[in-house]
Amino acid sequence: MAYMGRKTSSTSIYHVMARGINREKIFKQERENRYFLKILKQQLEKYEEIEIYAYCVMPTHMHILIKSEIQILSSFMAIVLAEYAEYYNYKHKRNGHVFQGRFKSECVENISYFWSCVRYIHNNPVKSKIVEQADKYEFSSIKAYLQQKSQIIHENALKMCERDFSDILEFQRFHLKNQQFVFMDIYPELYLQELDIATQILLEMKEENKFERLSEVLENKYLREKYLEKLRNTLQISRRESQKIYLDIKKKVL
Repeated sequence: MAYMGRKTSSTSIYHVMARGINREKIFKQERENRYFLKILKQQLEKYEEIEIYAYCVMPTHMHILIKSEIQILSSFMAIVLAEYAEYYNYKHKRNGHVFQGRFKSECVENISYFWSCVRYIHNNPVKSKIVEQADKYEFSSIKAYLQQKSQIIHENALKMCERDFSDILEFQRFHLKNQQFVFMDIYPELYLQELDIATQILLEMKEENKFERLSEVLENKYLREKYLEKLRNTLQISRRESQKIYLDIKKKVL
């Protein structure tokens, strides 16, 4: 089967994700996480034109926010993933693929989406209930921002943080805000993002109509249809998909 060409970002910034084959926990041990980050650091020394702005290594997958020309990005990621796969297979005395197909990428086209993506990447361990606070996770880039130094995060990222946030406290508070976008991820996490945004929309409609309970929005036929329309427009999903989300939200509030 022929591969689809990757979309090219006008900013040259991409949100990249790769996951373990068959949803395997390919980063379940601390030394595996550290080895992957070691590979990243070593390859960055060879690819000086690449800038990494955020990362998070999760048990089953990893996220990187990266600036690069698309051809160089493909080469860089191919080497990083191949090196880790060789290490992982040797360590576990296994053969075959470690990652599920090619790495995935999505374009980051503006500063709002950029910082929201940074927040999403850093909050992955919180969403997965591995830690209660993003800065408690060892294998993401949030500490690099808080300490304003890193061997992996590019200095331009830290300069952008100083420019766009008044201080570190504001940056930390930003990580506690609700997410407004749906970001590329493994399916269970992707659906949870959609549910979170669906809940936010319901809360907004409750406040607009000065209801006491969320269920009052869904009990009103006109508002229920309006809610489904907002789901479709905000999440860019089909009627069938919006109905599935609606039924899951309904179970929670009715």
